[in-house]
Amino acid sequence: MARIALVGASSRVTAFLGVLRKDIYKDVHEVVAMFDIDPGKMEGFKKKFQLEVPCFTDFDEMCDTIKPDMVIVTTVDATHAEFVIKALDRKIAVVSEKPLCINAEQCKQIRDAKARNPEVFAVTSHNARYSPMTLKVKAMIEEGVIGKVLRMEYTEMLDRKHGTSYFRRWNSRRACSNGLELHKSCHHFDKMNFLLDSKAVEITGMGDLNYHGQRNPHKYEGKRCHECEHKDVCPDFFAYDKELFTSDAIYTPDLCIWSPDIDIEDNYAAVIRFESGVLCSYSVCAHSQYEGEVIIIEGETGRIEAKNVYFRDINDQSNIHDTNIITNQTLTLCRFGKGEPEVIEVPKGEGGHGGADLGIFGKIFATPPADNIPTMEDGIQAVLMGAALVESIKKGGCVIKVQEMI
Repeated sequence: MARIALVGASSRVTAFLGVLRKDIYKDVHEVVAMFDIDPGKMEGFKKKFQLEVPCFTDFDEMCDTIKPDMVIVTTVDATHAEFVIKALDRKIAVVSEKPLCINAEQCKQIRDAKARNPEVFAVTSHNARYSPMTLKVKAMIEEGVIGKVLRMEYTEMLDRKHGTSYFRRWNSRRACSNGLELHKSCHHFDKMNFLLDSKAVEITGMGDLNYHGQRNPHKYEGKRCHECEHKDVCPDFFAYDKELFTSDAIYTPDLCIWSPDIDIEDNYAAVIRFESGVLCSYSVCAHSQYEGEVIIIEGETGRIEAKNVYFRDINDQSNIHDTNIITNQTLTLCRFGKGEPEVIEVPKGEGGHGGADLGIFGKIFATPPADNIPTMEDGIQAVLMGAALVESIKKGGCVIKVQEMI
C-alpha cells in the first residue's frame, strides 16, 4: 500500500482526498500525514474531513518521521518548487498541483532535479486536458477532420464569483502566485500544448487591473472582511468557512478585494506562436458577467468550435465551484464547402471540473499509474508560457522567446 502525505492543507487537496477514499483506491493508497505551515488550518482540515493523521510544520521532519511513498503538493504556488525538488531528491514520488511553479528560475531548478532523479514518479496535475470536451476535440484533431491546424482562438471568462474569489485569497499577491497568468492560465496553456501537440516559442501580451484593487466603486476598504469596520454595510463582504479556517489559523481567505496591495492583472490578452507554426489569440477576463470558455480551432479543411458557458447567481459567493448552474455546452464542426455545421455529441462528465478531476486521478492513482500523465516537463512548459506573458505585459507588450527563458 502506498503511503501518501498531503503537503498543504488547501481546498484543492480535498479533491485528492475525496478520490483516495473511494473503494477502488482505499485498499492500495493510504493518507498517512499532513504538512502545512499553519497548524490552526491543519486542525480545522482534520476535523472537517475526519482525517486522523499526524501533522507537521516542517517538511523534512515529516519525511524523516513518516517516510511517505508519495507527496501531493497543494501549497501556495510560489512554494511548489521547494517541495517538489525536496521530494525528488529524497526519491519520493510527487504529484504537484498546477501550476508546477511560478517562474523560469524555478522551472530550471525542477528540470535539473528531475534530471538527477529520472526514475522518480513525478507528475503535474493538469486536469483540464481530461475534460470530456477537451478529449473529444483532441480526438477530432488526431482523426484529421479539419486537416492541418492553422490557428486557434481561446477566450476565458471568469465571473464575479469565481474570478473575484482569487482576489480574496493569496493569489492576488504577485509574490505568492506571479498572477493569474500562472495560477489560472497554466490550465489553458497546458490544454493548448496538449491539443496542438506542440509548445510555445513566442508570446506577446498586454494586461491590466481593471476591476479589483483600487477600482473600488463604493470606497469601502479594509484588510480582511471578518475584521473590517465596514463589514456590516459593504456589499462585497465575504464570510469564509470558519470550520476549516479556525480562529487559530494564520491565514483566512477573506482579503479585501479592493485592497491597494493587489498587484496582479484581472484582464489580459496574448498572441502566442507555437513551434508547429500555429498562431493563437488568447484572452482572460476575471470580472465577467458569466463563466466559461470558447475555443476555436481553424484547420485547412474545417473548423472546430468548442463552447462551455455557465450562468449562475454571481451574488451568491458561498461556493465558487457549485454545480447548481445553467450550462450551455456545444461542440460544432464546420467542414469547408458544406452548408450546415455538424453538432458533435460530448459525453457528460461526472465529478469536479466537469469530469476532468476523475480523468486525471484515475491515471495518477491507478496501479500501476498510467504512462500518459502530464509530466514535470509538461508543467514546465505551461509555466514558461505564463511567465513569458507576465514578462511581456511588464515590458509593454514586447515579444518574449518562451524557450529562451531558461
